[in-house]
Amino acid sequence: MSRIAAGVTHGVGRAALLIAVVTVGARVAGFGRTVVFSQTVGDTCLGTAYITANQLPAVLFEIVIGGALTAVVVPVLAAAAERGEREGVERTASALLTWVLLLSVPLAGLIALAAPHLMALMLGPGAGCDPRALAELSVRMLLVFAPQVVFYGLAAVLYGVLQSHRAYLSPAVAPLVSSVVVICSYLLFVPLGGAHRDDPDGLSAGAELVLSLGTTAGVLALFLTVLGPAVRLGLRWRPRLAFPPGVGRRVRSLAAASLVPLIAMQACLLLSVALANRGGGAGASVLYSYAWALFTLPYGVIAVPIATSAFTALAVAHADRDRGAYAELVAGPARAAAVLTAAVGTALAAAALPVAEVFARQDPAALARALAAYAPGVVGFGLVALYSRALYASHHGRPAAAAQTAGWLLVMAGSVVSVALVPRGWAIAALGWSTTLGLTCAALACAAAVRRVHGAPALAGAGRTAAAVAAGGVLGWAAGRPVAGALAGGGVWPSVGAALVSGALAVVVFALVAAAVDRSAARAALDRVRSVFERRRGSR
Repeated sequence: MSRIAAGVTHGVGRAALLIAVVTVGARVAGFGRTVVFSQTVGDTCLGTAYITANQLPAVLFEIVIGGALTAVVVPVLAAAAERGEREGVERTASALLTWVLLLSVPLAGLIALAAPHLMALMLGPGAGCDPRALAELSVRMLLVFAPQVVFYGLAAVLYGVLQSHRAYLSPAVAPLVSSVVVICSYLLFVPLGGAHRDDPDGLSAGAELVLSLGTTAGVLALFLTVLGPAVRLGLRWRPRLAFPPGVGRRVRSLAAASLVPLIAMQACLLLSVALANRGGGAGASVLYSYAWALFTLPYGVIAVPIATSAFTALAVAHADRDRGAYAELVAGPARAAAVLTAAVGTALAAAALPVAEVFARQDPAALARALAAYAPGVVGFGLVALYSRALYASHHGRPAAAAQTAGWLLVMAGSVVSVALVPRGWAIAALGWSTTLGLTCAALACAAAVRRVHGAPALAGAGRTAAAVAAGGVLGWAAGRPVAGALAGGGVWPSVGAALVSGALAVVVFALVAAAVDRSAARAALDRVRSVFERRRGSR
């Protein structure tokens, strides 16, 4: 390799590592935002109003940023940018931005107009809080949150424009900046209104606006962080409705194919908040938000990076018609993802009580039950990410979308039934059981589709890995759970220590058992972890 080529490769490696570090940092900051919220606002009547009102814009964020960006904006713009078709990029980006404004501004207005009805539907009777005060506070907050929809839409287009021009850093930094802004608003709230977290009527307007405006400012930061870099691309932005020939049709087809599972997932989250409020009473929706944040953390930090790193190689193997390589690229990462996510899930289940004591101020036991119920579903959630990408890479997106959509529909059906049947303190746990069941079934359906399309070699070793994960999970939980129970209590920091000790013990036992049952899968997981550190060391 020439000196220049080596320098370019090294530079690309450093840039990729920087982006990866920033992305993980953004995810950790997002989780840190939840931690700070738990210590400042908490599972109170105010927290219930905040979480319920903010769920609607948050759902639209996931659909717009997580769905439209990856499924529509980048694929449409990337090819034209790669070919140097500047005029085509400008026309497409301008049309996307115009349509986003035309749709998001009226949608924000509609949310504001319908705020009383939406909050009445989501809150239910408001057990444990003053129903009138809770409803009025939620409506006022939703009025301030509604403009977030516009900022999310604008940010999605600019993210896509930047990524299609291989400018990845600012879109990776933006969520980190957003989380920092919101965290600051939480901290600023405490001296202004911390004494009235369970008394919405006593909350001052200033304290309320610090929370609501601060959160909306965090979303505005998503947009402003990428605005400057997008302007520096030098594109001419002109209001226009018409896409270049053929592009509009592609936008519609991409959106229809890939947004359905995401919409099903986000509908499930909205339903879960409503069921938590109605079935669990005051603070239950806040506990649900904690459980969901802890549940999705290993998915975002472990499963998605593994699936994303495999996606390009899978696409190349499919283009080369190399079925053997394709099968290896599915089977190996799937086994590694199963072991790594199961290890984290085992730790979460074992340390559920002290973890719950860190987050929940009112009812830690309810959150602990929920975490134990959610924990087994981490594996299924992670495998859905990998198997669905394996199907998308080979242009078999329909069975992937069908499996995911069916899984979320099963979660919704199970949640409605189980929350209606259990006592109030078990409502969030019922949501956890339903999620674990639905996502495990979705993973099995995706695996069946992979086997049908790519043959049995694509699932090589999956049975043994499943046995290793199950045995390791049960024995790891059995080892860590008594330690967690013995050490729990005594405040936040002792609970943090108890969670670390019991979780670490559970992971050690899990690793020993999993390695004994399926040594090759354990080695694949270890190699995956080792490769991350080697890339980091080699890029310095």
